[in-house]
Amino acid sequence: MKPKILITGGLGFIFSHVTEYFVAKGWDVVVIDNESAGSHPEIIDGSFKYIKMSVCDRAVMDVIRSEAPQYVIHAAAISDVDYSIREPYKTLSENIDANLNLFEACRELESLKKFLYVSTDEIYGECEHPKNETEIIFPKNPYSASKAVGSLIRYAYDNTYSELHDKTAETRFCNVFGPRQDTRKVMALIKHSLTTGEPMPVHNEGKGYREYIYVKNIPAAVDLVLEKGVRPYNITTNDGFTVLQLIERVEKVTGKKVNTYNEKRRGMDMKYQMDGSRIHKDLDWKPIYSFDDGLKEYMLGA
Repeated sequence: MKPKILITGGLGFIFSHVTEYFVAKGWDVVVIDNESAGSHPEIIDGSFKYIKMSVCDRAVMDVIRSEAPQYVIHAAAISDVDYSIREPYKTLSENIDANLNLFEACRELESLKKFLYVSTDEIYGECEHPKNETEIIFPKNPYSASKAVGSLIRYAYDNTYSELHDKTAETRFCNVFGPRQDTRKVMALIKHSLTTGEPMPVHNEGKGYREYIYVKNIPAAVDLVLEKGVRPYNITTNDGFTVLQLIERVEKVTGKKVNTYNEKRRGMDMKYQMDGSRIHKDLDWKPIYSFDDGLKEYMLGA
């Protein structure tokens, strides 16, 4: 019998790749997605079951129970930081409601082998050094606060409810880039600017530092965590750059100039960096693509 996996947000930029990965692996795949901004309904081709609904709706709990998957990935969320700053109430309430719905549904799921909560490096807040998974989380904008709540719920449910003990895990990605990413994110915005010639905003003089990983590294990492993980795992190859440095690397790869203008961003942490050693040591994870190989493939379409 084929393993069954349910993925919330499985039409999104990152997890559309994960959806296709598990379909190709021969699993029975169910996707719950509401086709909000950044989703990719064009991948719906009959190879997986698709249920259009919001994970904020409590009815999603009944859907999950009726589907009875062995594996659940909760990736659906409002993930746009700028939107969260404009709409903090909506972002926090919807993301937290969704988290509760998923954890409660999984707590009562007898078929469950592993529940993976998808978080972010942003829950650490400003990083004066590479943060590891045991360090305090200190989110500093509404989006990251909503994701941090999910991380805390995972700790609480895994500890409190025997039905979930050692059946939960968590991923904390650095900045993911690659095909299907929309221009709310910096790498896609750089590519759009190169393609169209339109100038792009550079926040806070381009001094913001982030680590970047190619999206095609993500599905196998997720698979590994589902198979063996029972803790939070930072997912990074430690390829970190300021936005200005990132633009310089893109210009070197493409031979084209990126037009920019300065813009101020509220609530912006200037530096995210993570210690990625746990997933390497505990799960023997090895990325498939280096940063440079991913950058060339994405920017040049190779």
